[in-house]
Amino acid sequence: MKPIPVLLTLSGLLLAVPVWAEQGYGGYDAGAYGAETLDERVAKLERKLSGQVLMELNGQIERLQRELAKTRGQLEEVNHKLETLKSQQQAMYTDLDQRIRQGAGGAAPAPASSESAGANAPDAGAEDAGSGSETRTAAAAATPVPAPTSRPVAPPPVSDGAAREAAYQKAFGTLKDGKYAEAIKEFKSFTARYPSGDYADNGQYWLGEAYYVNRDFTSAKDAFQKLIKNFPQSAKVSDAALKLAYIESDTGQAASAKQMLNDVIKRYPGSTAAKQAEKRLQKLQQEKR
Repeated sequence: MKPIPVLLTLSGLLLAVPVWAEQGYGGYDAGAYGAETLDERVAKLERKLSGQVLMELNGQIERLQRELAKTRGQLEEVNHKLETLKSQQQAMYTDLDQRIRQGAGGAAPAPASSESAGANAPDAGAEDAGSGSETRTAAAAATPVPAPTSRPVAPPPVSDGAAREAAYQKAFGTLKDGKYAEAIKEFKSFTARYPSGDYADNGQYWLGEAYYVNRDFTSAKDAFQKLIKNFPQSAKVSDAALKLAYIESDTGQAASAKQMLNDVIKRYPGSTAAKQAEKRLQKLQQEKR
């Protein structure tokens, strides 16, 4: 063998390794792909994404602000209409009650005759005292008269008519204030205490009205039917019949509602109830019900 050429070959290879290694590592450009360039690229990408997100968020915010402003405007309009309807309802209640009371005779019952007699009793005593004043004066000069003993005076009793009207007006005022649940309790108490006589038919009608406004159609229907049955001569019968037709319409019974509305128009021509019935019929026809 010839060991010298082999040794020379190995020595050449060993000398070439550092050169190759230096050239290989020298080919990596740390400036082109270093940490600073990567940070800049990430920052640029973040700025781009941030700009798009902000634009989208700004657009959503503006859209929500427009919708909020629109909703506020609608809410204000609804509140205004609600206040207007409440005022109109109170005026309607007052007008209707006045018309019905005028039709029924209007004025509250006069005080009982026994009360009038009791009120006039002191006047009669005064006349007797005047007629015998001279005699008592002469007697007083001769003989001293003891002082009269004082007697407690009882307050005059409250008439049933006054208490009845006060209870009715209280319940009616509660209804006009829109306190329907409380008005129902008060009118139920009134109709139970005064099932007949003055304001009895009015109380029965407004009990049904309070139920109707409170959307308790079953109880409202029962109250209006009781009015028509128990007070057939009441001025509120036409209005009760109209409300029964309304209940049929509100509960989806269009056919029976139309029939009942036509019946109100025929039975009570020229009345306020008949005019309201005509309007409701027109509404049902426009809705094609």
